[in-house]
Amino acid sequence: MIKKRFLILIIIAAFFIPRSFLSLVLSQPHDEISLIYNLENNKTFLDNYKAQCLKALSFYPELKDVNIEFREAGIETTLAARPILSSFFNTDYERKYEVIFNNANDCEVLFSELPEEGQVGILGHELAHILDYETKSFGQLLVTGCFYINAHSIRNYERGIDRVTVERGLGEKLHDAYQYILEESQASLKYKKFKKFTYLEPHEILDHVREARIKVEF
Repeated sequence: MIKKRFLILIIIAAFFIPRSFLSLVLSQPHDEISLIYNLENNKTFLDNYKAQCLKALSFYPELKDVNIEFREAGIETTLAARPILSSFFNTDYERKYEVIFNNANDCEVLFSELPEEGQVGILGHELAHILDYETKSFGQLLVTGCFYINAHSIRNYERGIDRVTVERGLGEKLHDAYQYILEESQASLKYKKFKKFTYLEPHEILDHVREARIKVEF
């Protein structure tokens, strides 16, 4: 009976202990060479967007060794960041993620349409998602996935990710992306309404940028 209870506790821990703690326990000591900052380490890029990806990654030094694949596929929005579920069962505890560029013919706003600085900003938003995923246990990620069942839960979560993006110094770039999507793109009114409801509006981003600057000055 004691062994059975112990096994149950281990399973619960694997699902809900924060990943940051498990990583600390399971990780091996690093030598100085492995700590050299290399933005391209464990990354797979699309040639067309490599420069923008590297620029966005420079705002997230915590992701320097994280496995991220940048690829194209048909999805419902311009960009999306997701965990690769099969990587959760690796024996070496190496998670992998993908950032997907929408290449569908009916894409509302293609990544290539965005102004260059806006491309970096929206990539920064997706990397903020990965930063968030990295801190969570498998069970916590499942809970995060449940946010996408309800529009208001999605709104709260995505706007929080936007605020992280602004705090990283990408606010003005994110503003350029959202400003283009809402005011200049040929996207449908339905899509623009969804973006306006779910994410920070351009003027809200600038408000957060100003607040961040005031905090730095003081």
